[in-house]
Amino acid sequence: MFGRKQILPYKRFLSCYGKTGKKNIPSFKKAFFNFRSIKKKAGDAAVIPVIKENAYGHGAVIVAKTLLAEGVKLFAVSKFKEAMELKESGVDTPILILGRLFPEELTDAVKAGFRITLFCNQDILWLQKAKLPFPAYVHVNIDTGFGGAGVRVDNEQDFFNNLVKSASCIFEGLYSQFSTSNETDKTYANLQLNRFKNIVADLEQKNIKPNLIHMANSGAILNFLPESRFNAVRTGIALYGHYPSSAFLESIQLKQVMTFKTFIANISEIPANTPVSYAGKWITPQKTRIATLPVGFTDGINSGLTNKGKVIVKDKLYTMAGIIGMDRTMIDIGDDPIEIGDDVIIWGGSEKKEILLSQLSDICGISLYVLITGVSEKIKRKYITA
Repeated sequence: MFGRKQILPYKRFLSCYGKTGKKNIPSFKKAFFNFRSIKKKAGDAAVIPVIKENAYGHGAVIVAKTLLAEGVKLFAVSKFKEAMELKESGVDTPILILGRLFPEELTDAVKAGFRITLFCNQDILWLQKAKLPFPAYVHVNIDTGFGGAGVRVDNEQDFFNNLVKSASCIFEGLYSQFSTSNETDKTYANLQLNRFKNIVADLEQKNIKPNLIHMANSGAILNFLPESRFNAVRTGIALYGHYPSSAFLESIQLKQVMTFKTFIANISEIPANTPVSYAGKWITPQKTRIATLPVGFTDGINSGLTNKGKVIVKDKLYTMAGIIGMDRTMIDIGDDPIEIGDDVIIWGGSEKKEILLSQLSDICGISLYVLITGVSEKIKRKYITA
């Protein structure tokens, strides 16, 4: 199925070739570099890698096993299913599930040894009704202004009293989620931070001190919000080599982990003034050669790149031509010496050129989170270690 050679970097993280030879190549060397950069920036705070959604498309199991060598003591995911995948693969380090669990999963998650997030008093009652033979390690998500997720202390003033009295819970962690930490205007971020600090102070006065307190995410770590670090930080997007905002480029150095590669599947000579691809929106300005790539929007090539995106072939940039199809993309290669089978980089770097996801995000006008998690699971992943 994957006819082309497949090159992988184990030190950046992931590289993807798609069907018939497309590949996604992550380099672990770069992942190590990013983790160490973040760790240095975070100071004494523990770093909790967020590897939800298959580690943002990079491969949660391989990412987790790689970072264990860096001394990681806790991972974070969104769903029970994600935590189970890690456990069944042999990852025995504690895993925090950030999403809310309902009774049927809650019992299994506690039995599996996962850390559970509590969102309200109802969650405590569910744990008590489960009558498990041992208590659950829990983290409490405080809604300080993100909205819609977490304990709102003003509405549930008895929450912490109920928590510490419950024999079904061990209060291990307290956290909150910023909504604007990636913005240069820190007004709202500081408002959220102050609310969280007040809750921490109130708990300390009652001699309630969870072992882990974490609020800083990638944006807060890089956005000069040191007071939000407490004794732990969570990092997702920065771990994979991306800045939450272009305003933070000088904060620390990061290296893009994923390279998305494919190949030239076909080359056609096309006369001048000839429409190319669907709807005929792109017209050849002169006689040229059009190369077809066997990847399209179902593989992770965002349709917003139509007629604007560029790819790298033999250290040179070429523009996408015509509407991006479900499973194919065209590029205008002129009369350059390109052949069927030549490697094509959708994003990532060659020896002389690099395409950053942040650049593609700007072109498409969408979040780079959408692009990085949009690479289809059918795209072959390979991992480079050297």
